[in-house]
Amino acid sequence: MQSIVKLQFIILIFFSLSLSQDCDENMLMYDCVGTPFCNNEATFGYDCYVNNQYCEDFNGDGITDSWVGDGWCDDGEWGYNFQCEDFSYDCGDCGDTYSDDYGYCNHILEFSEFEHDGLSREYLFYKPENLVDNAPLLFVLHGYTSSANSIMSYSYFNDIADENGFAVCYPQGTSDQYGNNFWNVGYAFHENQTVDDVGFIESLADYLQAEHNLSSVNTFSTGMSNGGDMSYLLACKAHETFKAIAPVAGSMLEWIYNTCDSVPTPVLEIHGTNDSVTLWDGDMENNDGWGAYLSTLDAIDYWVSTNDCLESEDINLPNTDFSDGSYVINHRYFNCIDNKEVWLYEVVNGGHDWPGSYGNMDINASEEIWSFLKTYTLILGDINEDYGVNILDVISLIDLILSGNSNHNTADINNDGQINVIDVVALVNLILGN
Repeated sequence: MQSIVKLQFIILIFFSLSLSQDCDENMLMYDCVGTPFCNNEATFGYDCYVNNQYCEDFNGDGITDSWVGDGWCDDGEWGYNFQCEDFSYDCGDCGDTYSDDYGYCNHILEFSEFEHDGLSREYLFYKPENLVDNAPLLFVLHGYTSSANSIMSYSYFNDIADENGFAVCYPQGTSDQYGNNFWNVGYAFHENQTVDDVGFIESLADYLQAEHNLSSVNTFSTGMSNGGDMSYLLACKAHETFKAIAPVAGSMLEWIYNTCDSVPTPVLEIHGTNDSVTLWDGDMENNDGWGAYLSTLDAIDYWVSTNDCLESEDINLPNTDFSDGSYVINHRYFNCIDNKEVWLYEVVNGGHDWPGSYGNMDINASEEIWSFLKTYTLILGDINEDYGVNILDVISLIDLILSGNSNHNTADINNDGQINVIDVVALVNLILGN
């Protein structure tokens, strides 16, 4: 036994020495049990232990990352163990009760609970300071087996929300029969799952809009993989709540396609042609066990047809990073109903990735998503929801008043809590002022 321990000790010293020869001093680190590692791998290395003033972009990947609170449990499964009191037990990433003696977890959002269908559901909610009333709301949905914490960490939507003035909700899926977090989009192996995720997300959106004075007409959804699939389902079954979607590595399952309400909805899909999980060519024969789903192009064609888009163009985006082995083509379909365009970012040679965080680095998926979605932010006076304010909105407003409809968020032009002829005058002045 002593000889085994001695051999392990010698190996550890040798490994440490060999690392130190090839590793800058500020990149050579040790985990909680003394295992050395060189923090210079852009694909899985981290720049710092915690989000604080000492965090620098050590590995030169253009992203400043921390492993504390990133949603991944660093308990030794990947060869390193960061689960120790000095680092606040990974800020709860392993589902444990953690201390925060060193203040490393101050930036971590706490889960809130929301009751739906007799289930206590969890979500993370981020609201920038001094956010104006009636600001947009974005739902960001994690992938299968992933978590709200994880997608919040790698998508960086909180930073984009700070810059652009919107709120972000990261709901948590329930656990399936394998103990994996999921969204119930009807996978073949979830045929016995009955959780109503469409109803949950719709109800949560209504609650957040009311509780935080957020816009009920400017609510959007994006998500990764299973979260992208869920975004398609929301566009089909919850289109009164969600005005546009932006799935990443998502798919339309055959049953969703067959039962979709076919209401024109702006769509941006980001998808790698070499995606080995959500196949670019689809899987209508259900060879992989997820259930039959459309190819990426067929799903896009469905929305192009639904939105009645009459024109298209293909735009090669700048290939700014040759090292990622991929490039991006934007297939844009426009001249659609109410200007509701459909875009496909084809990541040629790309995998099952969130560009900008991992995989393709020519684009930042999160920034591209918000740039697309904000185009469909309805504004005061846009009564007919065609993303413009003109004489057609005056006609629509008069129709609203005559019909007695007082529940239109963009129709109360003078913000007096009523929709009447005074709003018509205010809208005419708004148009003339533009």
